[in-house]
Amino acid sequence: MNRVLLAFKSWDDKKNELQPLLKAGTTDERAMLSLQLAHLQQAGHRLRQTVRPDEKPFMTLLYNHINRLEKQLYPNLLQRLFMRLKDRLVDGPAYLEQQTRQRAANMEVLKQQLGERGLTSVAGKLEQHLDPDHRQVCLPLDCQLNAAKRLNLDLHFEKDVYGDFQLKNLNGTLIEKGQADRFYQFELNDWPGLKATQALSLLEGRALKQHYTDAMGHESTRWVELGKNGVQHYAASHAFEIDAVLAAMPNITRNKEELTRYLENGQRVSTHWKQNGQFLNIYVQADPANRTLKLFDARMKPVTAEQLNQRAQQQAQNKQPEIILKAPRRVQKNGHKVN
Repeated sequence: MNRVLLAFKSWDDKKNELQPLLKAGTTDERAMLSLQLAHLQQAGHRLRQTVRPDEKPFMTLLYNHINRLEKQLYPNLLQRLFMRLKDRLVDGPAYLEQQTRQRAANMEVLKQQLGERGLTSVAGKLEQHLDPDHRQVCLPLDCQLNAAKRLNLDLHFEKDVYGDFQLKNLNGTLIEKGQADRFYQFELNDWPGLKATQALSLLEGRALKQHYTDAMGHESTRWVELGKNGVQHYAASHAFEIDAVLAAMPNITRNKEELTRYLENGQRVSTHWKQNGQFLNIYVQADPANRTLKLFDARMKPVTAEQLNQRAQQQAQNKQPEIILKAPRRVQKNGHKVN
């Protein structure tokens, strides 16, 4: 967008917010002109060093507008020249220095947050993407998962009241065979610490254990998943502990602590099913609705424990060595064959 025009538009938005105060007599026209002048002067300071060729003609319009406001506010020529020099030599450099420090700190915090969420691929050039003259920015991030499946993430940044960008929303769309399979807009205030891998797990229909702050301000955990009707939260009273379920299913092999961590993170984990010395490749994922684990065979097809036991038994039978019956040996004695 043309950033000069954007500066004018942002002032119009601010003026509309202040209009009720003007009508109520809380402020007056001169105060509004002073605020408008400060707003446009700051825009001029920000854009002076980075103005694009297509924006240069509009910079002339910006400076002309600033000059008209100065004449309205400071009819006295000497006062106007003094205020202009003060803005150019004192106020402007101080404003730019403050903006540089604030922006650097803001970018550093955002990069750390993106890294914690597994979104480091957009952190490297974040300064180029988040233009300081915009209030809202959307950054797309497309991830090809396999030949038929893709995850599209839209990162929505928005400036807060202090002028710092904050990552507000993470919109995820799971696309399979060219068609949007599932979409959800994650309001990050409601999903503290949500990682990109967890968003993928939820979009693919898997549940995860979420850390959150309850209405009393206490840290707590609950299971959550995305269903056909949106988000499904399981209350803390809906007891579902992975370690207890694994203890009741000793056929599942793998380090239990590691397996618990992966399952609570919403992942589908590869492991083995052991039965009578036989091992079958399987996958497992959490199923809080039924307080158990979903089982899948090596081809990712749903399977039950009974079916796995039957397959293990069949595998054992197929591996049994064959018993070859040999014909009795005939011995010849004194010219006669003896059995």
